[in-house]
Amino acid sequence: MLNDLQLNSILEDFDVAYWKINVFSKKISWSPHFNHLVGDPDTGGDHFEYFLNNILHKDYRYDFREHFEDLTTHSKPFNAEVRIKLENGKYRWFECRNLKGKEGAFGDTAILMFVNIHQAKRDEYTIEENFFYYHETAEMTSTGGWYYDVTSGAVYWDNVTKKILDCPLDHEPKPEDKMRFYAEDHREKVTDMFHKCSKYGIPFKVEIKMRTLHNREFWVRATGKPVYNNDQEIIGIRGVFQDIDEQKTNELNLQNSLDIIASQNSRLFNFAHIVSHQLRCHSSNLNLISQLLEESKSVEDKLDLLINVNDISKNLEKAIVELNTIVTKQNNLKKERRVVKFKDALDVVIASAHSLIKRENAEIIAEFNQLNEINYISEYLESILLNLITNAIKYRFEGRKPVIFIQTYKENGENILEISDNGMGIDLDEHGDKMFGMYKTFHRHPEANGIGLFITKNQVETMGGKISVTSTVNIGTTFKITL
Repeated sequence: MLNDLQLNSILEDFDVAYWKINVFSKKISWSPHFNHLVGDPDTGGDHFEYFLNNILHKDYRYDFREHFEDLTTHSKPFNAEVRIKLENGKYRWFECRNLKGKEGAFGDTAILMFVNIHQAKRDEYTIEENFFYYHETAEMTSTGGWYYDVTSGAVYWDNVTKKILDCPLDHEPKPEDKMRFYAEDHREKVTDMFHKCSKYGIPFKVEIKMRTLHNREFWVRATGKPVYNNDQEIIGIRGVFQDIDEQKTNELNLQNSLDIIASQNSRLFNFAHIVSHQLRCHSSNLNLISQLLEESKSVEDKLDLLINVNDISKNLEKAIVELNTIVTKQNNLKKERRVVKFKDALDVVIASAHSLIKRENAEIIAEFNQLNEINYISEYLESILLNLITNAIKYRFEGRKPVIFIQTYKENGENILEISDNGMGIDLDEHGDKMFGMYKTFHRHPEANGIGLFITKNQVETMGGKISVTSTVNIGTTFKITL
């Protein structure tokens, strides 16, 4: 057994104190270093009881006494972590264990060492605390961690990621299934961002759509960064998925509402401008006639002016009827959408415009085999077809039989209606920017009033669609409508 000088010399260098215990009398003597740590107290001769009642934290007193009895009475090993109050009044963590004698025997003396483990214990608690906060934060924000092994293609998820994807906790993703959890229309984007990150080290932070194990699509914010080895080679990608489906859906709905409001405000402003312009024009004419009537001396002059009043009245009534037609068309939005067959809508239009079609010997060719029906307001679809078909006939090329080709199809997941003619065409360089404006005409035709295309554009956009036009003068025009 080491003597006191040897123990002090070796152990104090490592901030290790000890007790020297007589196993028969259970008398304890403290090493100078231990005595120094606890402030050289006056124990009254009973080191053990003083230690239990004044130095050892109360939470450990019962267990310490039990361990001490087992050590001194039954020669059982003593090994425990305790908190001891030092001279400055602060508690510190110590590991308390006995120094084993030769072949585990104590003889008549046992050595109980006190090893300062306070920093290690603090680090342990910090790690546990950080992990707790990480886990709680991950749960509260629906943020899960993942790792992708570039070499093997293996994918690792933490439990929050599995929860986000509706997978059981024992689910292990297979390399060949890694794209199965991404929405089909986002897989190309996902492949590209993983390729750039794994090959060039380009991190990413994107909003994408994923799919759960049960194929429910939802939005996530995906963040990923490259992981390098000691040779600065990319060996993996580490990142997080955060479920943002609710806020993204609200954001998209809000943006859609803002787009609708902006579109409606634009149409309302345009309509208000048109109403103001039209009524001001007629009121100015009436005011002028009124002044001329007051100034006229002869009956003949007054009668001539009254004829003008009659013309202005008729024009004013016509303008109001046209404006009321637009308002009536807009009010149709209150109707429910329903499944409408394109052929049925076209049959209604052909019956309505039968006289015009027959008079001009127009030929209408329709192909609805790729898309034969749509969820729409039937009155809108019929109005769109009627306006574009009658326009195509009215603005036919002189001496050429009007031919109108109508087809429907899907393009990039959207429903498309396309109406082409072989008529006069429109110079888009000159008129393209005012193509769908109210009272805008592009040909000197006696029946042109500039109302039809304005109404058509409003109806298409009110239903959430778009309309575009391509045209060549003297060749023809094609209207492409996203329904």
